[in-house]
Amino acid sequence: MSGNFVKPILLSLLGGGLLWAGSAKGPAQEDRLIVEAIFQDENHRFDQAEALFVKLYRLTGRSEYLVQAAKEAMLPGGDPAKVIPLLKAWISRHEAQSRDTRPVRMLVALYAKSRRLDLAEPLADKWLAQSDRPVDLKLAATLKNDLGKYKEALGLLRKAYANSPDERTLLQEVSLLEKQLKDRQEAIRLLETHLRLRPDASVAVYFKLIELYAKENRLDKVLELYKKLYEKDPQQYFLQKIVKLSLYTHDLDGLIALLEKHSRGNEELLYRLYKETKHYDKAIALAHRRYEETGKPKWLAEEAILRYEAARAKKKITPQVLKTFRRLFDEALKKGLDDSLYLNYYGYTLIDHDLDIERGISLVRRALRQQPDNSYYLDSLAWGLYKLGHCDQAYRVMEKVIADEGIREPEIKMHWESIRKCMEKDKAF
Repeated sequence: MSGNFVKPILLSLLGGGLLWAGSAKGPAQEDRLIVEAIFQDENHRFDQAEALFVKLYRLTGRSEYLVQAAKEAMLPGGDPAKVIPLLKAWISRHEAQSRDTRPVRMLVALYAKSRRLDLAEPLADKWLAQSDRPVDLKLAATLKNDLGKYKEALGLLRKAYANSPDERTLLQEVSLLEKQLKDRQEAIRLLETHLRLRPDASVAVYFKLIELYAKENRLDKVLELYKKLYEKDPQQYFLQKIVKLSLYTHDLDGLIALLEKHSRGNEELLYRLYKETKHYDKAIALAHRRYEETGKPKWLAEEAILRYEAARAKKKITPQVLKTFRRLFDEALKKGLDDSLYLNYYGYTLIDHDLDIERGISLVRRALRQQPDNSYYLDSLAWGLYKLGHCDQAYRVMEKVIADEGIREPEIKMHWESIRKCMEKDKAF
C-alpha cells in the first residue's frame, strides 16, 4: 500500500464480515469504493486509486480520503491537478477552526512536486512552520532547503528535533550544516551531544560522526567510536577497523585492553599483540592455555620460544631455561609438529648454544625440505656446518645466503665473517 490509512479500513470491514452487504446504500457504496481503491493501489494503478479516493471524499466529506487522494497523486501516473483545488478549498473552509495540518502538508508537497515553490512557501510559513508537529516542521524545512534558505531550514529542523529528538531529523540537520552551511564543527557538536545523551543511538549516527571525524583527521576519535560500537555489538567489521586504526595510531596497549575484555574468538590476535609488545608473561600464559584448549602442538613450541625470548631479553639464558625450552619442543615434535618455522628455530638454537649440533642440523634440513630456498634456514645450516668444522661446506651454503640477502642483518654478517675466517685459516694450512 502506498498510504497508511486505507488498509486499516479494509481490515475493519473484513473483521465485520463485509459490512456493506447488509448496510444501507450510502455505507455500502463507501465500502465498495474503499475496497476498489485498495485494489487499484495495490496493483499500482495510482491514477485510478486517486480518482476513487476523490469520489470517496466527495461522497463523505472526510479529510482522510482527500489526504489519501493526494498521496496517490504524488505517485507515478497520479494527477496533482485534480486534487490541488480540493485541498485549497478544504483549507479555505477549515482555516479558522481546524488544527488538522494533513491537507496543508499534502498541498505543500504537491506544489513542491510541481516545482511551484512560490505557492508552497506561504502555506508552509502560515501552517507548518508554526506547528509543533515534527512532521510539519520537517516538511517546511525541506521546502526552505529547496529554496536555498538554509538557515531558516536549520531553524525549523532544530525546532522539530527539540520537540522530538528523532535521529532522522538530527541527520538532516547535520547534512544541512555540513553540505550547505559548511559548518562541520557544529555538525560534529550536534552528533557528539546526541551520543552523549543517547549512547544507544543507531549505527547510522555513529557512522556519520565517524565520517566527519575522519574528514578532520581526528583518528583517535574515530578509533574511540569504533570501540564503542564494538562494545555494543562485537562484529568482526568493527574489530577490523579497530585493529587497523590501532596499528596506524600506535595504540597497541588500547587494542590489547579491548581484546582482553573480548578475548573469546580473538585469542590468536591477542597472542600476536602480546608477542609484538613483548608482554612475555601474558603471551606465555595464553599459549599454555591455548594448548590446553586445543591440544595443538604448535602452542608448545610457541611457549618454548616465548620462554627463551623472555630470558634472552633479560640476558638470563640459564641451563634451566634451555632445559625447559628443549622439553617443550621435544614434546611438540613427539605430538606431530612439522612446521618449517619451528623446525628451524629449534634446530638453530640447538646449534647456536652447542646443545646438540648434529640434531640441530638434522632439524634445519627437515625445514629446508619444505622451503629449499629459504635464506634464513640456509644460514642456520651454514652455521651448524661451521660449528662442526666443515668450513668449506659452510662457505658454499653461505655464499647463496649472501647473494640473496646481503650482509645487512648483524647475525648473517657475523656468521659470514666467522665462516670466511675459518676458510682463510684452512687455506693457510
